[in-house]
Amino acid sequence: MIFTGSIYSQSLDIDTWLHIVYPDRSCQSVPPKVIYMLHGSSGNSSNWIENTMLPLYAQEYNVVFILPEVGNTWYRDIPYRGNYFTYVVQELPDMISNIFKFPTDRENVAIMGNSMGAYGALKCALLHPEKFSLCASFSTACVTVREYLDELREQKEDIQNPNMLSVFGSELKCNDDDELLKLAKKANKSDLSPKIYMSIGNQDFLYEPNIDFSKKMKQLNLDYTFEIWDGEHNWHFWNESLKHVLDKYYA
Repeated sequence: MIFTGSIYSQSLDIDTWLHIVYPDRSCQSVPPKVIYMLHGSSGNSSNWIENTMLPLYAQEYNVVFILPEVGNTWYRDIPYRGNYFTYVVQELPDMISNIFKFPTDRENVAIMGNSMGAYGALKCALLHPEKFSLCASFSTACVTVREYLDELREQKEDIQNPNMLSVFGSELKCNDDDELLKLAKKANKSDLSPKIYMSIGNQDFLYEPNIDFSKKMKQLNLDYTFEIWDGEHNWHFWNESLKHVLDKYYA
């Protein structure tokens, strides 16, 4: 079953699209768990519905999928554009709880995504482990965001990804809350941290940075799983990744 509509967000000061995919409760004996599914930089909130078997997975695994619309914002609070991070981790869960009465306790809530959405999922879960017990990130982009911004800055007038200027400012500067490894190291010292699952395809253009990131993650004392198999930066691989996660944690 699928809900599609627009909601008004105070954090964004706009009406924004929202999709919710949920199982038929008459066929379920226990309450469903909740997964926030985040889209990539060139995508939108309907991508996971249109390009994967997610609607079938909702019924098979008794899961509610929440799919917010954030544009190409890297899940940041951006001056004069909107507080997209606040929207995803605070305002939207409150609305989901108040309107739809789905579970909000961390043990029943996860966050996942592909590419930019994978980056956003890690950032949200590591900064707010009290909200998410599990994070799954497929083909994660910008695992070393500071280094990437340094590369873009050197390109000057011929910048290859000009949208990043509207996300990180004209000087292309990030802060510690944008750097995934720093967040992971901070979580490593905390009493509360999410389970983390990451995947990457052998043919993905983000393969090397994800491999390097994984080596550093494995040095930490986190509940961390990293899987590799044949695949590219596409929906075939992301659908398979989602199935891996659901089989591992929800079967």
